[in-house]
Amino acid sequence: MNKRILGCMAAVFLTFGATTAQNVQFGLRAGLNLPNITGGGNNTPVSEGYASRLAAGAGVFSEVRLSDRWSARFGVEYSGQGGKKDGLQAMPTSRLINELTGSMAGIGSSPDLSILQPLLEMAKNMPYFYANINNTVKFDYVMIPLLAQYNIGLGESPWSVYVNAGPFVSFLVSGKQVSEGNTRLYADASGRTPLWDTLPLEAQTAIGTALPEVQQALEAERSLGTTNITGEMKSTNFGVTGNVGIRYQCGRSCFLLEGGGNYGLITVQQDDTNGSNRLGAASVMLGYAFSFF
Repeated sequence: MNKRILGCMAAVFLTFGATTAQNVQFGLRAGLNLPNITGGGNNTPVSEGYASRLAAGAGVFSEVRLSDRWSARFGVEYSGQGGKKDGLQAMPTSRLINELTGSMAGIGSSPDLSILQPLLEMAKNMPYFYANINNTVKFDYVMIPLLAQYNIGLGESPWSVYVNAGPFVSFLVSGKQVSEGNTRLYADASGRTPLWDTLPLEAQTAIGTALPEVQQALEAERSLGTTNITGEMKSTNFGVTGNVGIRYQCGRSCFLLEGGGNYGLITVQQDDTNGSNRLGAASVMLGYAFSFF
């Protein structure tokens, strides 16, 4: 992934070098994203119900003036994506089973994991469990947009306005699910049936005797903590982005204020068993640009 990012960055800056220096401004922009996770066509209780969260956005860009009205903007930027969901919500049972079996495999006494077979059978018939938590999904992307920009000067004033739009490609750096609060694990969306109580009594006895850590995890209140979900996501996204901005020109420098957004056209999960989602974000950015000539 890093090689692809570096290759795209090199292509961008080689393009800059092919233009005359008088027509190029270099700049940086930073501000806030308001990202959200939307359904991607295969919705499940896991993939639905997300609200927006605050995230950061920042990057560098170069604007190549093509005419009095038109210019092209190339950029490389960090984009925080994701969303949040609070309250009783569905979680993938497969992720819980992987967590439990992985933690048991590290025990020095090497317990007989066949004791967990009733739990594995339950997971086949119950794809989701429910937890009462504050859950935030955070994605970090390197985004490379290519924008066509239309500029409108305001008479003899140093002020001007512009609008730009175009495609982007982005590369996933990291993805994690951050769960806050302690909760019991439930088998139903009403939160009335604890997950532990769905196991047969003989299975409860066997697990509680041989693997008390598993019983504690399933029966008592617990924190789900932070889960690395980078491996569950596609490494690349593609979409559209755009901004409406106002610019103040001061000599060879200018200051920018712009609002806009981006929307990914590709569902981000590698496996849509637990649903599929697309990512998007609104943004408000401040920027500064300068030209050498």
